[in-house]
Amino acid sequence: MLWSYELPPDRIAQYPIEPRHAARLLIYKGGEIEESIFLHLAEFLPRDTRLFYNDSRVIPARLRKGNIEVLLTEVVEGGWDRGSPQLWKGLFRPGRFWRKGGEASWEQEGLSLYILWEKVANPREGYFKAIWKPSHLSALEVLERFGMPPLPPYIKRSVEAADKERYQTLHAIHPGSIAAPTAGLHFTPDVWQRLREKGIQSFPITLHVGLGTFLPLQNPEMPEKHPIHAEFFSISAASLSSLITDETPIVCVGTTTLRALESLYWFGVNALQGKFSSHLPPFPWKEEYPPAPLREALQALVPFTATTQLYILPGYPFQVASGLITNFHLPQSTLLALVEAFIGREGIVKVYNYALEKGFRFLSYGDTSLLWRK
Repeated sequence: MLWSYELPPDRIAQYPIEPRHAARLLIYKGGEIEESIFLHLAEFLPRDTRLFYNDSRVIPARLRKGNIEVLLTEVVEGGWDRGSPQLWKGLFRPGRFWRKGGEASWEQEGLSLYILWEKVANPREGYFKAIWKPSHLSALEVLERFGMPPLPPYIKRSVEAADKERYQTLHAIHPGSIAAPTAGLHFTPDVWQRLREKGIQSFPITLHVGLGTFLPLQNPEMPEKHPIHAEFFSISAASLSSLITDETPIVCVGTTTLRALESLYWFGVNALQGKFSSHLPPFPWKEEYPPAPLREALQALVPFTATTQLYILPGYPFQVASGLITNFHLPQSTLLALVEAFIGREGIVKVYNYALEKGFRFLSYGDTSLLWRK
């Protein structure tokens, strides 16, 4: 059974601390805990660390009109950079309104958007036809006008204009996420400057955060039965080359970065077996593959884009990451399961009990940690 805990509501951060790098930093290494603030991250990383981070950008994917709401999860026909019309997929409420053929429209300063129900996609999501004028504008341009940041439901306040920047990392480039890679929210120019001064190299990957990252476990007693949604990711030639040509410690900024890099290993193993595809299923680590050294597996790859459903549970054999920068996660979540896999049951109990006792702030806008694997 996965480890879990009780999270008092008053420990869920409703706003980020300012400046971002003033967030508290818990460091866990070798069974010991110490504290600092995120501004001093570089002091706790070896000089030869390779730091990988997710440069995905959050799109304003929440459309709301009164009590009617759609949270877009996918462009089925079209693209964020393409014009009207398109077919979208998304979470919706209220269910009775939409399932009866609901429709909604928005209009402002010469721009109009109209969406109407098409059909059910699955118990949580529906398909929607989206039409807007002027039709040559991209979907992203339209959403920038009418959409809102997709703040998670545990933030119990209205979305504010400042959340468009608060809920975005400073290194966000490629639009496509419907939730922020929140470990990256603490990085500021001062943090990056200190990392550079110490000689720490940093490399981007792109993983667009989707339902696979943040949906809660449906049955915590049987976590392996939880459906993991596929998420798009890509890696550049420079980032892949760094993974192949060096053997210094790798630290991942966030669970999304960790999943992307660990996915690369299994794509490489598949490639060595002549079975490469552009999609990775949830449990490649349970297949009977011949073991492959990390460098050999990665050398079988070229820069590429793919989707991954890699599902990391306790017992997962980590191949790439030595360290993980990550916020404090919801009980009974896949992210908490990943952290337990990374530092073990003893480690996660020690870290979370300490954070709860010492007043750390939890979840997306909360404090963070640097965790080292044994």
